[in-house]
Amino acid sequence: MKTFFAAIISVTTLLSISSCGEDYTNEIGHVDGLIKILDASEEVLHDVDTATLFEMTDFIRKSIKKIQSKGDTLTKEAAIEADQYIGKLKTLYNLTKNYHAYQNEINNVRQQLNNLKQDLNNGLIPKDKFPEYYQNEQNGVILINDKINHATNGMSDRLEKMKANKANFEKLIDDPASYMSYYKNNASSN
Repeated sequence: MKTFFAAIISVTTLLSISSCGEDYTNEIGHVDGLIKILDASEEVLHDVDTATLFEMTDFIRKSIKKIQSKGDTLTKEAAIEADQYIGKLKTLYNLTKNYHAYQNEINNVRQQLNNLKQDLNNGLIPKDKFPEYYQNEQNGVILINDKINHATNGMSDRLEKMKANKANFEKLIDDPASYMSYYKNNASSN
């Protein structure tokens, strides 16, 4: 009798497992693809030298204050040269301000993808509902990927050039000949 009940329990268990156990290999592959895209976005974000990013953002802010403290206007030539730095402040500031938010968003999207994958592995999502879940997660990946690509596009090269030319920029804003008053004072003394 015990073997009979054991056999019935085994057969019932096998039937319930085989009838509920849909194959989610394809769906899991799609989720893994989104995870790879997210990993690539995170790598792009981490490729930016944050120490240089924060250093140059701070340097430009201080330089702008220094220029403003002189109560003078840069000459046209000096302004064009200074714009190579000052014109980049908005881009640098946006990445500086949002860097940690981007990382948090990546972490949140990754957690959602891992949860979806786990739910698929456990057979908790009906196959007909998967496209809806996938679309939501895909939108999250696309959104953070676009934000990071926009914020970091060419940033590493830009930071490298700015750091290499930092001394020249400091010289420019410290040089009295970079300001209009220099020419006004010299014109009136002639």
